Amino acid sequence: MLIFIDFDGVLHPLQRSEAEFVRLPLLWKILRAAPHVEAVFSSSWREIYRPDELVEFVTSGGGEDLAHRFIGQTPRTPRARSTYVPGHNSERHNECLRWLAENGRQHRAWLAIDDVPQVFPPNSPNLYLVNGKTGLTNEDVAAIIERINLAAAGEKIK
Repeated sequence: MLIFIDFDGVLHPLQRSEAEFVRLPLLWKILRAAPHVEAVFSSSWREIYRPDELVEFVTSGGGEDLAHRFIGQTPRTPRARSTYVPGHNSERHNECLRWLAENGRQHRAWLAIDDVPQVFPPNSPNLYLVNGKTGLTNEDVAAIIERINLAAAGEKIK
């Protein structure tokens, strides 16, 4: 199984009253509970930082043993400014699908962990929606691990 990871609103609350990546230990908890899961960066940070820098951000301070589990980043889907339509646009969902296709993994179960529902189709079974005001919580971790385990048991998320 693959998880696609957003940063802002997931690994730290959107209101940065706390340190950046304050929720990293919760991401590490997910990955350690599911050793068969690999992660792909879907965060907009991928447009600014190199892949090795992204891995450094999410593994420093206790997650270094997980570095090999971060296997790439989604491609940026260019969109003409004139085609922007407010509301649901499924942009990030499409970037995840494109990554899966380009890497020969289109038949693998996957889950995006994000705080913006508008960049996925409405009621997407592939989206785990995090409250951006809090970032990941222990309750989110338990629910994500449960969904991963269901997918591993053959219950298709896709």
